[in-house]
Amino acid sequence: MQPVKSLIIVGAGSSGWLTALVLNTYCPSLKIKLIRPRQGAPIGVGESTQADFPSLLGTANINVPSFFQECGASVKCGIFYEDWNTVGEHYWHPFTNMAQTGLYTAAHNYQQMILEDPTRFSHAGYYAAVHSSYNPCIGNKQVAPEAAMAVHVDAHEITKFLEKQLTRVEVLEADNVDVRSADGQLTGISLDGADPVTADLYVDCTGFSRALFTKVATPDVIPYEACVNRVVAAQLPHTNPDQEFTPYTRAHAHEHGWTWSIPLKHRIGSGYVYHGDFCTPEQAETNFRSYWGEPRLKDINVRHISFDSIALRNPWASNVVAVGLSAGFIEPLEASGLTGIIIGAITLAQLLATRYYDDDTCIKYNGTMLSYVHDVHDFIDVHYKLSARRDSDFWRYQTSRTYPERLEQRLATYADEMPNHRNRVKLSGWAFNEVSWLDILNGYRFQYAKLDVDPAHKAMAQKALQEIAASPNHGLDPRTCVPAGDRPPDPRL
Repeated sequence: MQPVKSLIIVGAGSSGWLTALVLNTYCPSLKIKLIRPRQGAPIGVGESTQADFPSLLGTANINVPSFFQECGASVKCGIFYEDWNTVGEHYWHPFTNMAQTGLYTAAHNYQQMILEDPTRFSHAGYYAAVHSSYNPCIGNKQVAPEAAMAVHVDAHEITKFLEKQLTRVEVLEADNVDVRSADGQLTGISLDGADPVTADLYVDCTGFSRALFTKVATPDVIPYEACVNRVVAAQLPHTNPDQEFTPYTRAHAHEHGWTWSIPLKHRIGSGYVYHGDFCTPEQAETNFRSYWGEPRLKDINVRHISFDSIALRNPWASNVVAVGLSAGFIEPLEASGLTGIIIGAITLAQLLATRYYDDDTCIKYNGTMLSYVHDVHDFIDVHYKLSARRDSDFWRYQTSRTYPERLEQRLATYADEMPNHRNRVKLSGWAFNEVSWLDILNGYRFQYAKLDVDPAHKAMAQKALQEIAASPNHGLDPRTCVPAGDRPPDPRL
């Protein structure tokens, strides 16, 4: 057993500061130091979150209105997908608490209604019927007051804000960071040639370099074939805020991949995501500029970023835990990047509640994160695998290539039983609930088997659909709306 009274985080980007926020909140007795290397800069393009983000802010007693004001943040109710199945179609993946209402929800019931009477009920009508957020958000570009909410946030401003808030975290800066190790253990970190600073546990938030992790272990990489691996990114000014300021992230598919649009109060964050085997960086930048219009991008610097879609099977090795990009990355779709940081940090905080760790602790952590990564892999892959698009080499490849047998089996199970809380992975790490799966699969007109549903369950689901149909379509202005940030703490803790 190794007691843990002190911890050092190396890296001062989103990973470092969110990890510090979580550990400071859930492990208040832990002495935390954060080392900020002066060399290099965070990537800073992770600006779209999931609903766990405002919950974390509330649990950490962060003043949410102040956070919104200082970080240029805006409310996000979901993701609006355009042209993913066929050009001209769209689907909606909102944040919702519907999965908590029981085994057979309104979403499940509507899919069965499509089977029973496809002339009256359709996949196209699913979202408005099942989610009260659809008409306010998509029709009126307003925030549905009853919707679960996430946040669009300026990635650079969030680190500045959290540094001001986390006064208990000691920040150390250095031009040269020398990581010391011996006998498979990190022994300390020397800053600018000074005597090493030490801790009981170290967290690697140095990104793809994995500067700490590689000193104690060889990365054991989970096999995964990336759907995309490059992006052209830029920060754009608003030209028509009334039209551009939406309470959702927009994910618009194109011939080589997809483009995100994230509306912040003071600008738009956007990136053209593609695969290097089907598009050159020059073509990607030309297409990105054409997408937004050359006049708008005339004086805007764009960034070309290549990324490895790998994840570690062993993110906790010896006395080092890799979090964020150090632990792995898949792609920007579904805002899994920042959520992966939060999941990793919360899982670490949970396991450090006893104030020690041993080999079993590492095994539990790595198993939880492996389950989470596999869930994200499957959810991301299905966006590409089920598409009906065949209009480019990129889509022809994605829709015909071999995917993991795990995903094939999962889809077969869902076709027979529908996604539900019994066939979901909830004993360890998981990323997306059963209603999220229903929402995405509906966008590709996924076909389910006819189920023999308990009459009581069906009656409750039908009543829920009636209540959704009767809900008002008006909403709140996304430019002024701020989520409460007072949701209960994460149930895993």
